[in-house]
Amino acid sequence: MNVLRKKPAIFGRAEFLSPRDLMQRALVITALFLAAHLAGLREFCGVLNGTTGSTELNWKFSAFLGVIYVGLYLAFVLLVPILILAAALLRLGRPAAEKTPR
Repeated sequence: MNVLRKKPAIFGRAEFLSPRDLMQRALVITALFLAAHLAGLREFCGVLNGTTGSTELNWKFSAFLGVIYVGLYLAFVLLVPILILAAALLRLGRPAAEKTPR
């Protein structure tokens, strides 16, 4: 029963801009984009070029949902790979930095 109450280690507190922190940020962005994509917000991107995203919603709310989807998409495509690469470089560079004499 205690196994279900334990928080997974990946979601524990991490030092700011540590490899763990960067991976947590990448996972949060990925989860938000996946939720937006599965919720069907992709169809609202059409409102950004002048077409209506939905006939049931007004154009302002459709534009808002389209901008949210585009923002999450850009964060997923641009930021997540950078965060993962930075975490990998920090993780690989840490042993080399510890071996150098001071």
